[in-house]
Order: sequence, then C-alpha cells, then structure tokens
Amino acid sequence: MTEEKRNIQSSDSATGKRWSAVMLVPVVLKTLAIVASCVGLWLYLDYRSPRSIGYATEQRDGSENRVVKTKATRIGEDFTLFKTNQPTASFAVVWPCFRGKQRDNLVRDTPPLSKSWGDSGPKVLWRADLGEGYAGAIIAENRVYVLDYWEEQNADALRCFDLLTGAELWRRSYKNPIRRNHGKSRTVPAYADNVVVSLGPAGHVMAVDARSGDLLWSCDLVATYKCEVPQWYAGQCPLIDGQKVILGIGGEKVLVAAFDLKTGNTVWELPNDGAFKMSHASILSAKLLNRDCYVYAALGGIAACDRDGNPLWRSTAWKPSVWAPSPVALDDHRLFLTAGYGAGSAVLSLQEANGQITATLDKQWKPTQGPASEQQTPLLIDGTLFTIQPKDAGALRAELVAANADSLPAVTASSGKENRFGLGPYLFADNAFWIVDDDGVLHVFGFEGKTFTRLAQHKVLPGVDAWGPIALAGGLMILRDSKSLACLDLRKERTP
Repeated sequence: MTEEKRNIQSSDSATGKRWSAVMLVPVVLKTLAIVASCVGLWLYLDYRSPRSIGYATEQRDGSENRVVKTKATRIGEDFTLFKTNQPTASFAVVWPCFRGKQRDNLVRDTPPLSKSWGDSGPKVLWRADLGEGYAGAIIAENRVYVLDYWEEQNADALRCFDLLTGAELWRRSYKNPIRRNHGKSRTVPAYADNVVVSLGPAGHVMAVDARSGDLLWSCDLVATYKCEVPQWYAGQCPLIDGQKVILGIGGEKVLVAAFDLKTGNTVWELPNDGAFKMSHASILSAKLLNRDCYVYAALGGIAACDRDGNPLWRSTAWKPSVWAPSPVALDDHRLFLTAGYGAGSAVLSLQEANGQITATLDKQWKPTQGPASEQQTPLLIDGTLFTIQPKDAGALRAELVAANADSLPAVTASSGKENRFGLGPYLFADNAFWIVDDDGVLHVFGFEGKTFTRLAQHKVLPGVDAWGPIALAGGLMILRDSKSLACLDLRKERTP
C-alpha cells in the first residue's frame, strides 16, 4: 500500500470517529437531561414533604465506637398492632418526659404513697421483658411508652403498654443493627399534645401519634447534621416545649435545633460556632438572668440560647470527656455542673453587662471534695442539692449526700457507708427520696435536719444495672433494670 493510500484511509477513519462522537452528543445530553429531571423531581418531593421519612445510612460500631456502613433503613417503617389499642381503664395521670413535668424529679401532685410494705414488698401490677438497655419510660394517655431495643429484629422499637395491665398495645420499630456497648437503649421519650417523640441510640428521631402509633415524622440526625453519636450511643432525652421539640445536635454547623412537634419542620437552629459535640446530657430549660433559655452541656463546652434560638452565651472553661447529668440551675445566675470519670463538679456563674452575658467558672472540685454525679442528674430542693456520689468519691462513694447550694462544695449530710446505691435513679415524692440501686432494690429515705432515715426497702427488679430513670404518676411507679420493666402500685388508697 502506498503512503498516499494509507493517509487517505487514516483520514477516513478519523473522520468516522469524529462523526460518531458528534452523533453521540445529543444522546448523552438527552440522558443527562432525563437524569437531572428525575433528581430534580425527587428533591422537590423530598423538600415539599414534612420530614415524613428518615434514612439511616450509617451506624456506630459499639465495640470500638466506630461508624460503619449498613443497609439504609426507613425510620419507623414497621408497625405491630396487638389485640386492642384501647387501655382497659381511664386513669388521668401523666409523667410526660425525662424527670417529670418540670424536668426536676420533684413530684408535687402525688397521692399519699405507701412506705410500709412488709415482707412481700410493694404491690407489682405487671412486668415486661425488654431488650438490654437503660431507657426509662413515660406515662400518658393511660399508657406507658418506652424506647426499647428489639433484639430479635435488630431494631429500635417504641413500645406502648396499657398502664394498669401491662398489655402491649402497639409497637413502632425500624431496623438499627448495632453491637452491644454496655446496653443499647438509653433515652426517655417525651410526650405532648398526643405526640410521642423518641431519640434512638444511633441518633434517629421518631414522632408518632400517642394513641394510634401512626408515624408523624422522623429525622436522622447523623445524616442531616453530620453530627457524631457519643460513645455508648445517644443518651439525651428529647425536650418538648410547647409545640417545639428541642434537641442537642453537636453537628458540623448546628449545636441545638428546634423542630415543629407535629410536622418535624425546622423552627430554628443554633450555630455550632464552638465545634461542640453531642453529649449524653439532656437540655436544661431554665430562667437565667430573667431570660427563658435552653442550656446544653455538650462535649467541648456549654452554651445557651433563648427560646427563639438566638445565642446568649457559651463557655469552654469546664469540659469533661464524658457528660451525662444535665446542668442544675442553683438560682437565676448559677449553674451546677457535674460529670463522671473523675471530672467532679463545678459552679458556673453568669453576669450581664451592656447587654452581653459572660459565663465564668466560679469554683470546681474533684468527687472526693464535694457533691458530684456520674450518670443521674442531682435534685435541688429548697436550696439544698442532693446527689448520689460516683464510685470514685472516696469515703462517700455511692452514698446519697446533701449540700447547701450557697456553701458548695461542703457536704452537710450523707446516708452513711451502710447505705450505698451505685448509679441508679432517684426522685423526691411524698416527702421522701425514692432510690433504685444497681441491683434493683427500691429504697425509701426521709430527710430531716441533717439526717437521712431509712423508711423501707425491697428488691423489686430481678436483674442488674437498674439505671433507667423512674416515672411516677398517680401513685404508679415505672422502673426498669437492664432487661425488664415493672409497674408498682404505691397508692395507700387504691381507686382504679
């Protein structure tokens, strides 16, 4: 073949390739247009719908605290309705959220409670088996609600029980395959206006109709806000204020967010200027410096905003590595802060000048030097702070102690070394402290002057690690250990 012929053939081949590429251009453009239209339609529909479905695309490996990929799951996708969805009787009592109506674990409207049980102990209305965890229950609509972990299905499950019989009425669940990391479930749901809101161990928010169990909305906090679920899974309990759900986020850009109770639409977002992370602490709603505000003790520091999400102040002066108890407002300008693992406690003081609020660390101490707590939030009663000391508190370890809020860190009274309680919950009702120790023993103590007096005690739960927060309404008390739930009837005079 001559050089001229080879050049002609090469030219023809190149021309053919160019024509083929040109002919492919409309096809590619048309394909891209179709794909763009589909994506646009999906985004439009997703934007227009009110947070109806959340997706879990990442989960945390509990054994090593790593995020691992799992199959996408629709939050709240599964529902089981049992024989009936109607309670057996009407009993108009409510314990709507973590630590009760005012989120302070002080029960103000209880009937007289029985504190003398005999050898048989208090009356047990019913018991229920649970997946391993420490999530406490709430009481509303003649029902008991608890966010359980359904081991057989590897699923988070919001379970609804009849208050008086313990019969399960319905169960709303979704797949969430996580590994055991000293239990799985930890959070207490919240109730208002016939809506129950839960926060799952991997940061999944779910809102349902309290009576029917119908799914209202959901949100995956990790996927939405790029936040990091803390070690041992999420531990904060949702706060409902009016028609808003308030949650600590600790995401890349958002520290705290408010959602509409009924739709899940975002109401406001507090910027995360300090790069704080999600902690186990629940948000405190309080009036400080004559302002209604929300205070979030995050990993890395503490911050506050007003009811509209406007920032008020922040501080990094005290930042424990693990933070579970909520702050306690000692008065209108001081906060008691406490955490476990040797962190101890601190008092944060607020001052305002020229419209600016500053937060200053007033004092701090180790658990051997004054009142502290590892897991439960202390009580404030008439200016006296009550707490159960952590295991590293020296001679007072695991004891119930009292301290004057104006004389911290001095301890003024303790339950004595013969009365140690561990990490279990406690509240104050009918002029007595009700405490559940690690092994499921319910203790009742009076307090007068500077003396704690044992009134009663009985083992009411069969298992161990009875750490779930207590619910108490109308003389009925809901308790849990690591694998079971129990309802006690503590009324002196019982009228169904």
